[in-house]
Amino acid sequence: MGGESRWRGLVGELARAVVAPSGEDRRGLVVDAGGAFALGALTLAVGLVGLYGHAPTVPGWWHLVLLVLGCLLLLAKRAHPVRALLGGAVLVAVDLWWGGSLALLIVLWDLLYAAALWTRPRARRWLWITTTTLAAGASVAGAVAARDPRVAVSVALTMTAVLLMPLWWATNVRQKTELAELERQRADLAERQVDLERRRAADLERIGELDRHEAVRAERAAMARDLHDAVASHLSAIAIHSGAALAGPPDAGRDRAALEQVRTSAVASLEEMRAMILLLRSDVRREPEVAAPARLTAPAAVEALLDGARAAGAAVALEDPDGVLGRPVPAAVDQALHRIAQEALTNVVKHAPGSAVVVRVRRTAGAHGADGAQVELLVADDGGPAAAGRDAPGRDHAALSGGTGLLTMRERAEGLGGTFAAGPAPAGGWQVRTAIPLDPGTAAAGVPLAGTRSDG
Repeated sequence: MGGESRWRGLVGELARAVVAPSGEDRRGLVVDAGGAFALGALTLAVGLVGLYGHAPTVPGWWHLVLLVLGCLLLLAKRAHPVRALLGGAVLVAVDLWWGGSLALLIVLWDLLYAAALWTRPRARRWLWITTTTLAAGASVAGAVAARDPRVAVSVALTMTAVLLMPLWWATNVRQKTELAELERQRADLAERQVDLERRRAADLERIGELDRHEAVRAERAAMARDLHDAVASHLSAIAIHSGAALAGPPDAGRDRAALEQVRTSAVASLEEMRAMILLLRSDVRREPEVAAPARLTAPAAVEALLDGARAAGAAVALEDPDGVLGRPVPAAVDQALHRIAQEALTNVVKHAPGSAVVVRVRRTAGAHGADGAQVELLVADDGGPAAAGRDAPGRDHAALSGGTGLLTMRERAEGLGGTFAAGPAPAGGWQVRTAIPLDPGTAAAGVPLAGTRSDG
């Protein structure tokens, strides 16, 4: 019963060995086994058996049985090359005991080739050692037995042809296959590299396009800020003064003063528009000196800014405890502070006419000590008389509240690494506070104050 189960296990193993490879390999195994059986049967038919004398006499069909078993082992040489080779070695040993035959040598030769081709490096190394030892031992034994060197040479050549030649052939085929595989992998890597380079070029092109879009967006935002600062405040003053003049009965003195303020605002707006246009149309390489005109630290510009708010009815007081005004500061900081103060005063005139306004400028240490010096600007109003003049003609038009003033001030401050906050003051009214570092390398995050006042 146990022998029957072992035979079933062997048959199952052979079946799995045949089924395991792919369809193409399976057909190749069947062709190899069939060819070996046909060639071996032909050698048996012509009587190529009994390769040496004094062997036991057995019927010829016993050699045919060994050939069939060897051909069955050839079906398993791909899935289990070492096991198939060991089984073939046992069959060859039995065949040699019966006198030997060329048919089993053909099977052994095929099994040696398969083992050298499909086993792992360690198994191949042991296979070379074993076959070389057998070939050398057989040569020495033949020479000792025959006491003739020619026998040793003959045996060595025969054993080399039978045992070592299939190993050498399989090694050569495997090396060429591995080289072909390496070339294929190298071609795949080159193709992937080309694909990566193509993707990289596409990514760089997309990044360049995004950079161009970002540059256009940033330029449009800067132009919008400059246009708002250069035109909106002066046009707001024109609308407010003209509206106030039209609100009451004709008065020659009052109307003339209003016209003077309108003309002053119009001229200032034209000057700033002309400067901005020259800046936009200038060639930086030929006209590097072109710049925006207004500066907070220029005394004349400060007085003109405050006088414009006072002429609109606001009581403006300037506080400069640290003597910041008149001292040199970076041009970008100076320009940003001037524009923020201008917009804050414009909002006071529009939304809190007649209020008392404090403009305070001072120098602070900032969050980085002495190395983080910054200029702080505060524009605060007290809210003005209760609703006085807020509904007067010229102040209620939607165009006077464009909704971008606070955004423009915030962008100017935070663009230089500063902070910006706007909202109701603790004592009433409204305040705008900004702090801009004198060194662009020191940056802080702005925290807005709560509030709902619309901006211009």
